[in-house]
Amino acid sequence: MPDGNPEGDRHVSDSRSASKVKRQIGVIVAALIVLVFGVLIVAKAGSTEAAKVCAPAPATQQASADIGGPPAESHADAVAAYDAALKTGKPIYLLFHSLSCAPCIEISAVVDKVISAYEGKIVFVNAISDDEPSQRLAEQFKFQYIPQSFFIDAKGNVVDSFTGAMDETAMRAYLDRLVAQ
Repeated sequence: MPDGNPEGDRHVSDSRSASKVKRQIGVIVAALIVLVFGVLIVAKAGSTEAAKVCAPAPATQQASADIGGPPAESHADAVAAYDAALKTGKPIYLLFHSLSCAPCIEISAVVDKVISAYEGKIVFVNAISDDEPSQRLAEQFKFQYIPQSFFIDAKGNVVDSFTGAMDETAMRAYLDRLVAQ
Protein backbone atom coordinates (compact mmCIF):
# COMPACT_ATOMS: atom_id res chain seq x y z
CA MET A 1 0.00 0.00 0.00
CA PRO A 2 1.36 3.48 -0.88
CA ASP A 3 2.63 5.60 1.96
CA GLY A 4 0.93 8.88 1.11
CA ASN A 5 -2.67 9.80 0.79
CA PRO A 6 -3.36 10.27 -2.95
CA GLU A 7 -6.23 12.61 -2.16
CA GLY A 8 -4.02 14.76 0.09
CA ASP A 9 -1.15 14.89 -2.44
CA ARG A 10 -3.55 15.97 -5.15
CA HIS A 11 -5.03 18.64 -2.83
CA VAL A 12 -1.57 20.09 -2.05
CA SER A 13 -0.68 20.04 -5.75
CA ASP A 14 -4.01 21.70 -6.69
CA SER A 15 -3.56 24.48 -4.10
CA ARG A 16 0.00 25.15 -5.35
CA SER A 17 -1.29 25.35 -8.92
CA ALA A 18 -4.11 27.67 -7.86
CA SER A 19 -1.64 29.86 -5.96
CA LYS A 20 0.66 29.98 -8.98
CA VAL A 21 -2.24 30.93 -11.27
CA LYS A 22 -3.32 33.69 -8.84
CA ARG A 23 0.23 35.12 -8.83
CA GLN A 24 0.35 35.04 -12.62
CA ILE A 25 -3.03 36.78 -12.84
CA GLY A 26 -1.81 39.39 -10.32
CA VAL A 27 1.31 40.05 -12.40
CA ILE A 28 -0.80 40.37 -15.57
CA VAL A 29 -3.25 42.76 -13.89
CA ALA A 30 -0.38 44.87 -12.52
CA ALA A 31 1.23 44.99 -15.98
CA LEU A 32 -2.07 46.05 -17.54
CA ILE A 33 -2.50 48.83 -14.96
CA VAL A 34 1.01 50.10 -15.64
CA LEU A 35 0.34 49.91 -19.38
CA VAL A 36 -2.92 51.86 -19.06
CA PHE A 37 -1.22 54.59 -17.01
CA GLY A 38 1.60 54.73 -19.55
CA VAL A 39 -0.87 55.13 -22.41
CA LEU A 40 -2.73 57.86 -20.49
CA ILE A 41 0.51 59.75 -19.80
CA VAL A 42 1.58 59.53 -23.45
CA ALA A 43 -1.88 60.56 -24.65
CA LYS A 44 -1.93 63.52 -22.25
CA ALA A 45 1.54 64.64 -23.36
CA GLY A 46 0.52 64.26 -27.00
CA SER A 47 -2.65 66.28 -26.54
CA THR A 48 -0.71 68.98 -24.69
CA GLU A 49 1.76 69.26 -27.56
CA ALA A 50 -1.06 69.22 -30.10
CA ALA A 51 -2.81 71.98 -28.20
CA LYS A 52 0.21 74.23 -28.65
CA VAL A 53 -0.11 74.32 -32.43
CA CYS A 54 -3.04 74.46 -34.77
CA ALA A 55 -3.83 73.50 -38.28
CA PRO A 56 -1.31 73.02 -41.04
CA ALA A 57 -0.42 76.38 -42.47
CA PRO A 58 0.84 77.76 -45.75
CA ALA A 59 -0.72 75.32 -48.18
CA THR A 60 -4.13 75.36 -46.52
CA GLN A 61 -4.12 78.60 -44.58
CA GLN A 62 -4.19 82.06 -46.01
CA ALA A 63 -3.30 85.17 -44.08
CA SER A 64 -3.53 88.94 -43.99
CA ALA A 65 -1.26 91.34 -42.19
CA ASP A 66 -0.80 94.79 -40.75
CA ILE A 67 2.15 96.70 -39.41
CA GLY A 68 1.99 97.68 -35.80
CA GLY A 69 -1.54 97.02 -34.57
CA PRO A 70 -2.60 94.32 -32.18
CA PRO A 71 -2.85 90.88 -33.82
CA ALA A 72 -6.45 90.40 -32.78
CA GLU A 73 -7.57 93.48 -34.73
CA SER A 74 -5.14 93.95 -37.67
CA HIS A 75 -6.16 93.17 -41.24
CA ALA A 76 -4.19 94.34 -44.28
CA ASP A 77 -2.17 93.02 -47.22
CA ALA A 78 0.53 90.81 -45.69
CA VAL A 79 2.99 91.21 -48.54
CA ALA A 80 2.68 95.01 -48.48
CA ALA A 81 2.98 95.06 -44.69
CA TYR A 82 6.08 92.88 -44.75
CA ASP A 83 7.68 94.92 -47.55
CA ALA A 84 6.97 98.14 -45.60
CA ALA A 85 8.47 96.58 -42.47
CA LEU A 86 11.65 95.65 -44.35
CA LYS A 87 12.02 99.26 -45.52
CA THR A 88 12.04 100.55 -41.93
CA GLY A 89 15.47 99.05 -41.29
CA LYS A 90 14.23 97.72 -37.94
CA PRO A 91 13.92 94.13 -36.70
CA ILE A 92 10.61 92.45 -37.52
CA TYR A 93 8.39 90.12 -35.57
CA LEU A 94 6.18 88.25 -38.07
CA LEU A 95 3.28 86.21 -36.72
CA PHE A 96 1.24 83.81 -38.87
CA HIS A 97 -1.96 82.79 -37.07
CA SER A 98 -5.73 82.54 -37.26
CA LEU A 99 -8.50 84.03 -35.19
CA SER A 100 -10.04 80.67 -34.37
CA CYS A 101 -7.41 78.22 -33.04
CA ALA A 102 -6.81 78.34 -29.29
CA PRO A 103 -2.98 78.62 -29.44
CA CYS A 104 -3.33 81.39 -32.06
CA ILE A 105 -5.68 83.35 -29.82
CA GLU A 106 -3.34 82.77 -26.87
CA ILE A 107 -0.25 84.10 -28.67
CA SER A 108 -2.22 87.05 -30.07
CA ALA A 109 -3.14 88.05 -26.53
CA VAL A 110 0.53 87.83 -25.47
CA VAL A 111 1.62 89.97 -28.43
CA ASP A 112 -1.10 92.49 -27.59
CA LYS A 113 0.40 92.76 -24.07
CA VAL A 114 4.02 93.25 -25.14
CA ILE A 115 3.70 95.25 -28.35
CA SER A 116 3.78 98.68 -26.69
CA ALA A 117 7.05 97.94 -24.87
CA TYR A 118 8.81 97.40 -28.22
CA GLU A 119 7.25 100.30 -30.13
CA GLY A 120 9.90 101.99 -32.24
CA LYS A 121 12.32 99.08 -31.71
CA ILE A 122 10.59 96.24 -33.58
CA VAL A 123 8.04 96.28 -36.38
CA PHE A 124 5.21 93.83 -35.78
CA VAL A 125 3.75 92.19 -38.89
CA ASN A 126 0.55 90.32 -38.26
CA ALA A 127 -0.57 87.62 -40.72
CA ILE A 128 -4.10 86.37 -40.10
CA SER A 129 -5.30 83.43 -42.16
CA ASP A 130 -7.90 84.72 -44.63
CA ASP A 131 -6.52 86.28 -47.83
CA GLU A 132 -4.42 85.63 -50.95
CA PRO A 133 -1.51 88.06 -50.26
CA SER A 134 -0.76 86.36 -46.96
CA GLN A 135 -0.71 82.98 -48.60
CA ARG A 136 1.98 84.33 -50.94
CA LEU A 137 3.90 85.69 -47.94
CA ALA A 138 3.57 82.36 -46.13
CA GLU A 139 5.17 80.63 -49.13
CA GLN A 140 8.34 82.69 -48.54
CA PHE A 141 8.68 81.16 -45.08
CA LYS A 142 8.91 77.40 -44.63
CA PHE A 143 6.62 76.23 -41.85
CA GLN A 144 3.87 73.70 -41.34
CA TYR A 145 1.72 74.79 -38.40
CA ILE A 146 0.26 77.94 -36.92
CA PRO A 147 0.77 79.93 -34.87
CA GLN A 148 4.22 80.48 -36.29
CA SER A 149 6.49 83.30 -35.13
CA PHE A 150 9.47 84.59 -37.11
CA PHE A 151 12.07 86.89 -35.59
CA ILE A 152 13.76 88.77 -38.42
CA ASP A 153 16.77 91.08 -38.13
CA ALA A 154 16.96 94.58 -39.64
CA LYS A 155 18.52 93.13 -42.81
CA GLY A 156 15.58 90.79 -43.39
CA ASN A 157 17.25 87.57 -42.20
CA VAL A 158 15.28 85.13 -40.07
CA VAL A 159 17.31 84.79 -36.87
CA ASP A 160 14.83 82.63 -34.97
CA SER A 161 11.38 81.07 -35.24
CA PHE A 162 8.90 79.43 -32.92
CA THR A 163 5.92 77.18 -33.59
CA GLY A 164 2.98 77.32 -31.19
CA ALA A 165 1.86 79.58 -28.40
CA MET A 166 4.32 81.08 -25.95
CA ASP A 167 3.92 82.92 -22.69
CA GLU A 168 4.78 86.57 -22.10
CA THR A 169 8.18 85.81 -20.54
CA ALA A 170 9.27 83.70 -23.52
CA MET A 171 7.95 86.29 -25.98
CA ARG A 172 9.89 89.09 -24.28
CA ALA A 173 13.05 86.96 -24.24
CA TYR A 174 12.80 86.36 -28.01
CA LEU A 175 12.08 90.03 -28.69
CA ASP A 176 14.88 91.23 -26.40
CA ARG A 177 17.37 89.00 -28.27
CA LEU A 178 16.04 90.40 -31.55
CA VAL A 179 16.48 94.03 -30.42
CA ALA A 180 20.03 93.22 -29.22
CA GLN A 181 21.06 91.96 -32.69
